[in-house]
Amino acid sequence: MSTTGGKTAAISGASGYLGGIVADRLEKEGWQTLRLVRNQEGESFRRFVLGSAIRPGFLESVDLLVHCAYDMALRRREDIWRVNVEGTGILLEAARAAGVGRVIVVSSMSAFEGTTQLYGQAKLEIEMAAHRFGACSVRPGLVYGPRAGGMVGTLRRFIHLPVVPLIGGHSHQFTVHEDDFADAIVALARAQEVPTVPVGIANPIAVPFRHILDRLARDEERRCRFLPVDWRLVQFALSLIEKTPVRLPVRSDSLLGLVHPAPNVPNLAVLQSLGIHLRRFGQPVPPTDSFLRAK
Repeated sequence: MSTTGGKTAAISGASGYLGGIVADRLEKEGWQTLRLVRNQEGESFRRFVLGSAIRPGFLESVDLLVHCAYDMALRRREDIWRVNVEGTGILLEAARAAGVGRVIVVSSMSAFEGTTQLYGQAKLEIEMAAHRFGACSVRPGLVYGPRAGGMVGTLRRFIHLPVVPLIGGHSHQFTVHEDDFADAIVALARAQEVPTVPVGIANPIAVPFRHILDRLARDEERRCRFLPVDWRLVQFALSLIEKTPVRLPVRSDSLLGLVHPAPNVPNLAVLQSLGIHLRRFGQPVPPTDSFLRAK
């Protein structure tokens, strides 16, 4: 039975990891979904290319827009800004023109003041655009779970190497289970009001990077041999390879997000007020002494 009164949600980047999680959960909660993707596959899909012009009426009759799309293949700053930053502005303008009632923009924990990472800087610009349009920005932490996409999907491939390079071994990450991420998006979609300040979606207890790799290895019944590596050397090597046509599983810019993580999870009180539980890394269910408790 629908709990949304037949409302429609549009999800950009629905063919990606986070976009797919959001679209599937909203459908499960009774929303009709419109998946905005590059390759249209059916009635619930609509062709959308981030950074391109949007025709009038594209988001007509849409009640909720969750913007997850981001082109990770771009490397040059000017291309990243043209497609991802300016493209987000184009989409938000279309949402405003169509009278979309709620807009949630998926940012990243890499978006914090002082970041040197291009990805984080672009996400900060996107958050500012969202704020100007009255949209809610969310910063998911390192998202993990059975579907294992994004950075965790890449790390899972690395643990199958004979020797796993340990980059940023003294660093940490703030993590969120994919189910908890989806819960938070649904709660924000249902809330009567949402803030325009960035809301972190991650457990506030930092997890050492080595512990994350160990846990991923145990989940696949593997024992890894780690080799500590200076991340600066790896970044330099990746930056050289990126000048060639070779496609790499990790970008040099992505390393900065691993070795220089966000200092904290912002505005967690927003999720607390909505009764959202964010479990600690590796725990199957939220602990009873969780930082965030349901009211």
